[in-house]
Amino acid sequence: MTERPVLDFEFGGRLCLDFTWTLRFRAVHPTEMLVGPRDLSAWLRRAGLPASAATAERDLERARSLREAVYRAASAMTEGHRIDANDREILNRIAAAAPPAPSLGPDGRLRLVVPEGREITAALAAIARDAIELLAAGDGRLRRCEGPRCSLLFQDGSRPGTRRWCSTNRCGNRVNTRSYRARRKEGPDDA
Repeated sequence: MTERPVLDFEFGGRLCLDFTWTLRFRAVHPTEMLVGPRDLSAWLRRAGLPASAATAERDLERARSLREAVYRAASAMTEGHRIDANDREILNRIAAAAPPAPSLGPDGRLRLVVPEGREITAALAAIARDAIELLAAGDGRLRRCEGPRCSLLFQDGSRPGTRRWCSTNRCGNRVNTRSYRARRKEGPDDA
């Protein structure tokens, strides 16, 4: 696994799946986006979750353990397999902690509140709870991107339920561009 180059975190719309996107290019060249505790805090803040300036290495290890349990469990679901008991245990144990509590701020905006020192535990609980809700739904909308060499998972929120790519702007565009170029190269039919 290589260390993270200068890349920005990406978000696709489902908290737990977005978290699995912090290990990029799994299928071709696994690249860790959560290299150190500060990276975890930065991702949590970008996701709108509470983060601590005092994030420790053990927090990063717990976060990576959760991320991989979510990825394996979601992958099992997309492939029609049962979720491994160890992954279920990790999800259930982390989800049992108190998640951030919603609070209405003086400006009328939503704030997430947690007791000081419990920020990372609460944030990971929110991710684990989101994963459990997604996995328990069993609605057939959990998918693996069909883009060549892409291994990202996503939830298909489209009305017809026919989404094929993690992102239309990313994998969808690449596939469509390749198809277009191949058709142009072939030229018109002379039949």
